[in-house]
Amino acid sequence: MSNLRATIKRGEHKGKYLYPHKHKDNMYVATTSRFEEDYIRVNNLDELEALVKSGYGARMSNKDIDNAPSYIVHRNIEIIPKKKGIKDSQDRLNSLTDEVDLDKDSVSKNRKEQAFLREYLLEGKEIGTCVICSNEFPFDMLVAAHIKKRSKCNNKERKDFKNIAALMCKAGCDDLYEKNYIFVKEGKVELNSKKTLTPKMNKIISEIIGNKVLNWNTSKKYYEWHKSNK
Repeated sequence: MSNLRATIKRGEHKGKYLYPHKHKDNMYVATTSRFEEDYIRVNNLDELEALVKSGYGARMSNKDIDNAPSYIVHRNIEIIPKKKGIKDSQDRLNSLTDEVDLDKDSVSKNRKEQAFLREYLLEGKEIGTCVICSNEFPFDMLVAAHIKKRSKCNNKERKDFKNIAALMCKAGCDDLYEKNYIFVKEGKVELNSKKTLTPKMNKIISEIIGNKVLNWNTSKKYYEWHKSNK
């Protein structure tokens, strides 16, 4: 039995449960909308749970109810606790990294890896801290950012999940880092003086310059790669 379920809130079936729907291809679907272009197909319920925890909804149904499967948003999906540790997340990431070269593969698989990596870094929490600005954000406002560009990592580096990636906020830090407006030197956030800034950007960036990143000691070589390739 799945540990994911949603309660029907209205109509003749009010109070009954919906469970993850297994499609004809034997896959479950995580999604952020009703549109198939946003579907992420996964093989098992553990993978689906990881995506739901990362902010995705799911296609759900009840075999005893003669209705088509419905898209249920993540906040309406109940996750029944079960014993599970960080090793589960790491095993999923290892498997996915070995599966394909995601940089040349589908958007769906990139999304899947991002969701699993974010779950791994959050360690089951719904709130995390941005490594750049040090502010706390809900999980769906955080990105599992690769400190060193993923396409430039070898397979060993890609599997160094705890150190190659860090949580960065969607409020600006992820883009500023990825687009090289900022970099980390000797454990502190610095401005890339080669970039052209508007007054508004200068104000935003000035608030994070000098911040200490807590993972400097373990991720130093990846930050240094980013600095040298800014």
